Amino acid sequence: MNTQTTLPGTQQAAAGARAATRPDAAAIEAWLVDYLADRLGRDRSEIRRTERFERMGVDSLAVVSMTGELEEWLGRKVEPTLAYDHPTVQDLAAALAG
Repeated sequence: MNTQTTLPGTQQAAAGARAATRPDAAAIEAWLVDYLADRLGRDRSEIRRTERFERMGVDSLAVVSMTGELEEWLGRKVEPTLAYDHPTVQDLAAALAG
């Protein structure tokens, strides 16, 4: 059996399976709200989806930690700078879902 001819199909199937289970923006928003409420010691209802991370008290160290945990949950690389380019729960979730 030639692995070179079967490997691309296997990679495509794996990519398709990941895409099929990829969380949507609402699921990512919910994860971010839970994460931030826990880390900031707030109730979920206090986390505003359109408030900038820095106004919530999320510093650069917290962003690195958050994106690292997002990587684990999503199963793909999440650059910390993405949270600066998309500085709210709503914006970051949309970018990650897109």
